[in-house]
Amino acid sequence: MLTDLEKAILEYLKRQPNSFKWVLGKEVYTKETTIEKFMKDEKFRKMIVEQAVLLAIDLFSKGD
Repeated sequence: MLTDLEKAILEYLKRQPNSFKWVLGKEVYTKETTIEKFMKDEKFRKMIVEQAVLLAIDLFSKGD
């Protein structure tokens, strides 16, 4: 079962255009592969959630 934050990230991914791509290391992820991996790979999902939290904290910190 997904947490509220995981659901929000998944909804964000689903709203992206089909041309959506991003890079992690040497791997290029499309919208479809990101969603599939997010749903099936708990370690990947945890990493994405951690990065989203770190980004949010960084944005809040810069607002001060």
